[in-house]
Amino acid sequence: MSVLRLRVLVLVFACLGVVQAFAQVPLTDRPDGMTCHYYSAGAKLSWKQNGGDWVDREGILYGVKPFDVRSVKRLDAPQIIRWDARTLVEKWLSGEGVPGVFFLRPVESPLSGVVDFVSRESSNSSMHPTLAIEWVDGKSTRLSVQADTNFACPTYRSTGSAEVLNVGGKRSGILVFPFKPEHGKKVRSAVLELTAVKQYGNGAQIGLFNADLPWTREAEVSRGIASGFTLDRGISQHAEVLYATSFESESWLSSWTDLRPTSTFDLVEDDVESGFEPLDGKALRVKILEGHNTGISVHYRFASASGGEPDEAYFRYYLRLGNDWNPVADGGKLPGFAGTYGRAGWGMRSSDGYNGWSARGAFFRQVPGESAASGFRGIGSYVYQVKDSGGSGEQIGWDQGVSGLIRKNQWYSVEQYVRMNTPGKSDGVLRAWIDGRLALERLDMRYREIDDLHIESVWMDIYHGGTARAPHTMTLYIDNLVISRGYVGPVAAWSKR
Repeated sequence: MSVLRLRVLVLVFACLGVVQAFAQVPLTDRPDGMTCHYYSAGAKLSWKQNGGDWVDREGILYGVKPFDVRSVKRLDAPQIIRWDARTLVEKWLSGEGVPGVFFLRPVESPLSGVVDFVSRESSNSSMHPTLAIEWVDGKSTRLSVQADTNFACPTYRSTGSAEVLNVGGKRSGILVFPFKPEHGKKVRSAVLELTAVKQYGNGAQIGLFNADLPWTREAEVSRGIASGFTLDRGISQHAEVLYATSFESESWLSSWTDLRPTSTFDLVEDDVESGFEPLDGKALRVKILEGHNTGISVHYRFASASGGEPDEAYFRYYLRLGNDWNPVADGGKLPGFAGTYGRAGWGMRSSDGYNGWSARGAFFRQVPGESAASGFRGIGSYVYQVKDSGGSGEQIGWDQGVSGLIRKNQWYSVEQYVRMNTPGKSDGVLRAWIDGRLALERLDMRYREIDDLHIESVWMDIYHGGTARAPHTMTLYIDNLVISRGYVGPVAAWSKR
């Protein structure tokens, strides 16, 4: 590959990585979509509060003043209920809220019952929810709902496959339309139309609200040590950096120990079949073979490689999922930090604060079938920390800002940070960034009860399951890996000349 082509690719990929990563997470009513606890259950992306998050017409989170409200009382026959959505659509056009997403919830009133509205799953398509917009220029738009569900708290299951949408009492609902804001457009009227078919109790007053989701708040890219080194060239000389490799030769492995014999990896510069394009020269290709669990398992041990086990550290690598990365049978593990000491913190060996811990990365199971979220894959953390009950580790979704829902065939900067807790206190830290934007911050971690446990290693662990074996071969790529005492951040691309 020529130097010129490499420079162009890096510039393109660096830009696309940030822009595409900070995209709206597709909201679906499938089992891996919206539920009481999650706005994306498949990626473990949580609402701030169970039952969903909303903003009222005055911009107040969990406010009580709807954009419009309708009373639904006694129903002797199906009734069409219409909400005036013009002000809310104007908010979308001005960049506020989540375009196309309506949040319905009961407002305070003597009417405390529940109403069944027809959902998009009903066989009677003429009664499906619609959004009708009249524009100032005389044009009109009529949109059919893409997803609709209600939140049956506290259950974790999705209700998106039901033929009705229950709203009222303690249940809220959410509807998603394929609305795309156009700059300069002005709306004359907008009407959300649903059909009520059954009423329980005294009926209900249902208010219309703006949905609230993490990507509606702008997040800045945090630049770190890497910003001073073009494509990480020479970054290993920085005083804070403990280790760095761009996988250009087999010598990278000399700093790592305990390689699992069943690991399947090599260095590649091209792999067209799997959709690979290089970030910078060669990359580490890891395959989880059909019928197997391990892609790679190897440790960078701080005590031997860096002279001592720290109580805080950063670890950044670039990740690219191949064409065949479709974990439809189970989720698994990705690289992260560990302090297992060969005793606990993996393989159902629970942590009690005295034996060990770990905070590896994770990938989540993908629900088969096509939906708006089919092109995304969820990544997060898999943590063994002190907890009351034993057993497996805890899956933690990266649910802030950009989130941990990423696309295949695209390079992402993935960075993680651990700071050990004060023994006996839940004040440990776990953070993660995607392309330099914060995707997770937990300040309540409890990794240990004694001073003897520290950060033992960076564990490069690519593993399918649990115990379930990969139903087909899956491929991913890793490049530009840095371990540091300070925040690393995304690579600095070649400057234009």
